[in-house]
Amino acid sequence: MQYTINHGEKGRVEIKVDIPKATFETAYNQILVKLGHDAKIDGFRPGKAPADVVEGKVGLNKILNETASSSISKHLSDILEKEKLIPLESPKIAVNTLAKSSPFSFTASFTQKPKVKVGSWKTIKVKKVAAKEVTEKDIDESIKNIYEAWVKQQETRNKKQETKDEESQVSQKFIYDAHGNKVFFEDKKTLRSSSNQDSTAGLKINDEFAKAIGARDLGHLGEIVKKDLETLVADQVEAKLESEIFDKMIEVVIIEVPDILVDDELNRILIRLNSELERQKKKLEDYLAEQGTTLDALKAKWRSQAEKNVKISLILEQIGQDEKVQVLPSEVEQALKGVNATNLTEDQKRDLERYLAVSIFQAKTLDLVKKAVAF
Repeated sequence: MQYTINHGEKGRVEIKVDIPKATFETAYNQILVKLGHDAKIDGFRPGKAPADVVEGKVGLNKILNETASSSISKHLSDILEKEKLIPLESPKIAVNTLAKSSPFSFTASFTQKPKVKVGSWKTIKVKKVAAKEVTEKDIDESIKNIYEAWVKQQETRNKKQETKDEESQVSQKFIYDAHGNKVFFEDKKTLRSSSNQDSTAGLKINDEFAKAIGARDLGHLGEIVKKDLETLVADQVEAKLESEIFDKMIEVVIIEVPDILVDDELNRILIRLNSELERQKKKLEDYLAEQGTTLDALKAKWRSQAEKNVKISLILEQIGQDEKVQVLPSEVEQALKGVNATNLTEDQKRDLERYLAVSIFQAKTLDLVKKAVAF
């Protein structure tokens, strides 16, 4: 077997493979014997019919096609392993020559997984800013935002709900902090229904209002808000640190991101948007209309961020491999405890386990990176 490899832009690879006549004839005869065993031919026991009889019964084209398929699978697999090439999608195969007692030739084209040269990433240094202290003013402003959002929610609900069975309706269970960000409640209690609006509409910011949204009293609501704000501020600090680390890493890393990976990430971003819209009981079409845009324009706007996301993912994967980050089976099992996998098939469970293993791997790698470069 002989082959030539041509590398194109953004990871495109084309491999032309030439298989000698003798090699292809050997493969052809092996397929012929196999099909002869499987074929039911009058007057012959399985596997005992002459080659020309088997060819006449099975058909030359079928034998040639199966021989070609087997040869492509074997030889392409050997080449990919030898050259350390990892296709991001199933290779597209073009058969150049296919005939009995002749050499066989085919071309495989695909996008390969990009190679990442992370460089001297450990020389990067990023200062971690201390989290801003949550003040009483922040708490008061957040409670005010909660109250205003609650009042607006009650007004909207009154317009939409029917007069019966209204106690089954629940709140969106989120509040707005002093910075306008959503903070989700973990409290399981439901809000009072619109059948109680006569008693709740006149509420002010007091203990009664706090109880109406699931807190014991106003003091308890303040504790909940403070805890949520502290978590939010800490998360913002951590996100800022990670963003600065990633920006500096991208500067020292050599990587060419294939379009196929960017397109995949764009689809994942769209899926997350759809999930958020479903939670808000909105449709994508309505969102696009509100934003005055189209899906194509939205994807074009997201493309640079999607490419950055892909680079970060590939960088973390390479660093994790270089630093020999390991994910233990017990860690995956622990993560599975928080997932309801009752209705999943075995294949879906395996996919979920692989997803969780990758997520844990990236999280451990990111933690390693932050410890190495943050001060």
